[in-house]
Amino acid sequence: MFATLVVGFSLGLGLQTLPFVNGAVITDPLLASNKTFDYIVVGGGLAGLTVAGRLSESASITVLVIEAGSDNRQDPRVYDIYRYGQAFQSELDWSYPTDQKKSIRAGKTLGGSSSINGAAWTRGLKQQYDSWIQLLDPADAGSGWDWNGMFSYMKKVSSPLLSPSFLTSSASLMNLAQAEAFSAPNSGQKAKGANSIAAYHGTVGPVQVTFPDLMYGGPQQPAFASAMVKLGLKKYKDLNGGTPNCVSFTPNSINPHDQDHRSSSATAYLSPVESTRTGWTTLVGQQVTKILFSPSTILPRVATGVQFGTASGQRYTAHARKEVILAAGSIGSPALLQLSGIGDATALSKLGIPSIIDLKTVGKNLQEQTLNSVGAGGTNFNFGGSGPSDVIAYPNIYELFGSNAATVVASIQNSLSSWASSQAGSALSAAALQTIYKVQANAIINDKAPVAEMFYNNGSPAKIGLLIWQLLPFSRGTVSIISSNPFTKPQTNVNYFSVDFDLTVQVGVARMARRVFQTAPLSTLSTGETIPGFKNVPDSAVHGSDADWRKWIRSHFFPEVSASWILKLLVYDTKNVRVVDASVMPLQVSAHLSSSLYGIAEKAADIIKSAQ
Repeated sequence: MFATLVVGFSLGLGLQTLPFVNGAVITDPLLASNKTFDYIVVGGGLAGLTVAGRLSESASITVLVIEAGSDNRQDPRVYDIYRYGQAFQSELDWSYPTDQKKSIRAGKTLGGSSSINGAAWTRGLKQQYDSWIQLLDPADAGSGWDWNGMFSYMKKVSSPLLSPSFLTSSASLMNLAQAEAFSAPNSGQKAKGANSIAAYHGTVGPVQVTFPDLMYGGPQQPAFASAMVKLGLKKYKDLNGGTPNCVSFTPNSINPHDQDHRSSSATAYLSPVESTRTGWTTLVGQQVTKILFSPSTILPRVATGVQFGTASGQRYTAHARKEVILAAGSIGSPALLQLSGIGDATALSKLGIPSIIDLKTVGKNLQEQTLNSVGAGGTNFNFGGSGPSDVIAYPNIYELFGSNAATVVASIQNSLSSWASSQAGSALSAAALQTIYKVQANAIINDKAPVAEMFYNNGSPAKIGLLIWQLLPFSRGTVSIISSNPFTKPQTNVNYFSVDFDLTVQVGVARMARRVFQTAPLSTLSTGETIPGFKNVPDSAVHGSDADWRKWIRSHFFPEVSASWILKLLVYDTKNVRVVDASVMPLQVSAHLSSSLYGIAEKAADIIKSAQ
């Protein structure tokens, strides 16, 4: 999901003293009220804890993280990866409502969505990261927002933005400036299909990544991979080097040293230093309700702190000496900006909110992927383990549509202008959106970026299961607050399938799923498709008609991924308000987002350090 907050491309950026508690996670708001910190991070999720962890490495820096959820690290719904899904629609999930009566999941707990997601660890196509540069100001072309720069932060040691003097004084810290600690598969896991390429992974970062001890060893996962090869995909040892257009066994963000428990941003960046890190305070159970600004109306505006509280309690204030960093997610961050007076001034005035900065595109350009579950019955084969599942296929548009691909490609090339016009109300303008569309279309058509994902899911929704979704939607939506009450959830208009191409791709991947069920060797393990089944979508020479697939997909899809478009970190016309979460991504990538978001947050921390 993408929601543009609109922030600038600039990378630049007499108070009460805090009585520090080393690495404290606190629940008492009075311990942070009226105190002053160098940085206040809004949201203790994946990006927020990563940035806070890096900034607080310096003993002279003070950081306050404010998280609306609780500290649930000891909750089995969080740490036990085999209980994936139990947190959904609970107090650990924001469950944002949408205009299509589908809830968007987002972690409302320490660690955010990294504490409740499926833990799949993949990276997008190299050219997709390189394309981000095309949407930057030419002056920022060498800023490292490309594959080489991002890959270094996702897995390697690299701090290109820091001055030589900073590097010299902080050498011991920078040896750890990477996100990933990958453990290569052992001989038993390799026998089950796992593999890796050492150059694609980091080994000393905080986030533990590996294949599960209880990895499935039955015939089903290799059979799926072999069937996908027969349908035209290549099988790769490891897709994490910027080459996801394949079928591959993929690792998870789980800890091999701790019973395969989840490795979230909370357990990776906070837990190891919780009792020793001075200057870092994490307040849970409190929601930031407003960013506070100095009285001066001269641009750029200067944030002085935040207001926070609970729906039934009083409001408190914390002060920021240097920056306020938003890491509240693709719905939470634009909503907070609007509550703070940054957004469409006309719309905000109707809610009685004084305008601080009139940015009409805050909350626009929302993008959300759609997922369906399909399945087939199985013979009496044994799964050979407990998982999690490990095999993913990422087909490109030519593999997905075969002999019809040329027609689909032509429809993209001929429709960008009309699509942009139809979605202009959810963007800065039709012209601006068409520029973004052209970059995305080039990735799809010329770079063969995967347009869909097929996640082999053992035992769900049937014995042989597949989760399928389109990855690069052209439909756009909006996030808009509907009340000045910060505890009223914003109105999220997702506009699923408002660009018909998105539904065309979803039909294409559903049809490919049916084909893979019927392709050896997976077909030898199958007793036949059960979801949707031939009664709901009758089989045919083309494996089901468009009309039947469309009808079934529309009534059986779910929201999938959260992300947004910014990449600019500093909010326009502010001096010290940054956004560091999925909102900084200028374009979606063909991957699960965790690995990329850790890289973004690691890079953001270096940007913030170098600006001071």
